[in-house]
Formats: sequence, C-alpha cells, structure tokens
Amino acid sequence: MTVSLVIPAYNEEGRLPTFLEELVTFGRKAPGVLREVLVVDDGSTDRTAAVARMFADLLPLRVIRVPENRGKGAAVRTGVFESHGEVVVFGDADGATAPAELPKLLAALERAPIAVGNRWMPGSRVEGREPFRALSGWMYRTYVSLFGLRDIDTMCGFKGFRRDVARTLFEPLREERWLFDTEIMLRARRRGYAIANVSIHWTSKHGSKLKLPALIRAVFQIPFLAARVASER
Repeated sequence: MTVSLVIPAYNEEGRLPTFLEELVTFGRKAPGVLREVLVVDDGSTDRTAAVARMFADLLPLRVIRVPENRGKGAAVRTGVFESHGEVVVFGDADGATAPAELPKLLAALERAPIAVGNRWMPGSRVEGREPFRALSGWMYRTYVSLFGLRDIDTMCGFKGFRRDVARTLFEPLREERWLFDTEIMLRARRRGYAIANVSIHWTSKHGSKLKLPALIRAVFQIPFLAARVASER
C-alpha cells in the first residue's frame, strides 16, 4: 500500500531534521512505500518550513503552510485531506516512533481499517519516558477507559488509516488541539471500525508541548466530547 505520511509541525526546526533524515534512510531501504511526506507547518514562527524544504530532493516531500497556529489536530486534518496515498499515517515531528516501525503499522492495515501504535501492549519497548509523562499517560489511559477506549493508546502520535476511513473520521473533527486523537478514536468506535493495536519501539524526546494544564482541562472536556460524538448520526 502506498503511504501518505503526515507530519504536523509547530516550531520544530530543531527536532524535525533528524526525523526527516531517518525517513530518507527508510526510503532507500524500502523504495516506493512512501508516496508522499506531508509536513504541515502549523503557523510556526521559526524556520520549520525552511528546514523541511531542505529535504525536497531526498524525499517525495510537500510542505503545507498554515497561516496561523490552530493545533495538532487541525494540522493532521489538513494533511489527511491533502493526501493521495492509499493509507494515511501521521507521526510526530520529534521522531519518537522511528520510520522502521512503519511496516508493522502497514501490516496491521491489511487486516483492519485503522492501526494504532500502542506503547502499553506486550512487545512494545519504551525508552526515556520521564516520570511525569509516564504517570500522566497512565492516568489518561485509565480515565478514557471509562469511555470505551482502554485498549487504545490515544496519546501515541503514531496512527494509520485507510484513506477513505481517515476522511470519514476527520471530516467532522471539532477538537483541533491535542484531544483530537480521542475524538477520532471515539468516532471510530461509534461507527464500528475495527482498530488494530501495534506494538512499537517508542523513545521519549525532549520538548513536548503537552503540559499539565491541558491534562486537567481534559478531565472536564472529555465527557462532553464523548456525548457529542455519541449523538452524531
């Protein structure tokens, strides 16, 4: 299956080049898999777009610039509707999940319309995760289990969809910032799509933009989000 890889990026001039270099290496080992790499610059104020374009001769790369920062969810949605591959995968600009994990995700998409990297399942390897991130991840996973998502690592930024399914799920997206993953997974469950979990090797990277206040807000937002998705026709 040909792949459109969507990379949402906001002020990532420091971390993005390393990930793109890894994609170049992957592309040489697995030619033809990556139909396109879409870097969606979400209103960055640094040189994110410029450093991405440095790889234009090495990758099937497109840089899509969004005039103002709207959030990771909005950036991924933009990439979904700009994509042309049979499969749409999004990965974080920090490269926490290396391109070498991509074949496992694609294998899962042969049997299910959605595949999600899952750091909690047996066989996964997690390195360098700070205590706060580990605790917040566990707490969030426990909380979303109340809404039917216990088996899904909603916070993992490595997910893949068959293109038609991606467009169906992202078209009504309302959560434009980091809760977008939860909205998409709730909608997928609501509509009965099979979701395949994939064990991955994930390495924590410095510079996470997810902060404690956002987690606290989620406690109050998710019940309303779940109710809204459940009411969709």
